[in-house]
Amino acid sequence: MHIERLDFENSPYLGVFGLATDKFALVREGLQEKKLNVLREVLKVPIIETSIMKSRIVGIFAAANSNAVVVPYYIWDSELEKIKTSLEENGLDVRVEPVLSKLTAFGNLILVNDKAALISSKFTREEAKQLEDIFGVEVERGVIANYHAVGSVGVVTNKGGLVHPEATDEELEWLEDLFKVDFYVGTANMGVPFVGSCMIANSFGVVVGHLTTGPEIVKIEEALGFLG
Repeated sequence: MHIERLDFENSPYLGVFGLATDKFALVREGLQEKKLNVLREVLKVPIIETSIMKSRIVGIFAAANSNAVVVPYYIWDSELEKIKTSLEENGLDVRVEPVLSKLTAFGNLILVNDKAALISSKFTREEAKQLEDIFGVEVERGVIANYHAVGSVGVVTNKGGLVHPEATDEELEWLEDLFKVDFYVGTANMGVPFVGSCMIANSFGVVVGHLTTGPEIVKIEEALGFLG
């Protein structure tokens, strides 16, 4: 199955607590084995459990593609070591880079796949260049539907993208041109427009918050390339 509804300790905001790429997923510590198994089954990648700065909101602090993970500079050494070791143990050559910035909510402020990244225009040009080097992809600064939190209002994989319903046709065209995948607008968790906060997705599958409705699931499947 490539799509499953799930909750993390009764929260439908899965994207707050984790992220996925086509090589690995990072999720908060302390999830039941049953839920970890659903993640493994749907996302088809190794699951790395961690905290960041002793917090469980891993999906807010970290952003990643298949090449690299960026985390706040203030991540604990033990957490950084755990992530690096887990990646190595799974035979993955992925860079884990603590980045010093006034901004720390990288997951909220960065939308990235293996082709490109859109980052909040609150990042400086120097930071954009640094992120371009780390992720190994083209990086643009901007907003979606007037929101700086581009990672909260969107989700993108190497197969497709879904963004806030207020995104304009011009923005959708621009995103498609940048990320080289089709983009749709939609919601999750019964009408929540911050779709990035509601799900964890990669090219193999997506887990969505347990409040997500049938019609929303159809749109998510279509947007992320699981239909047809």
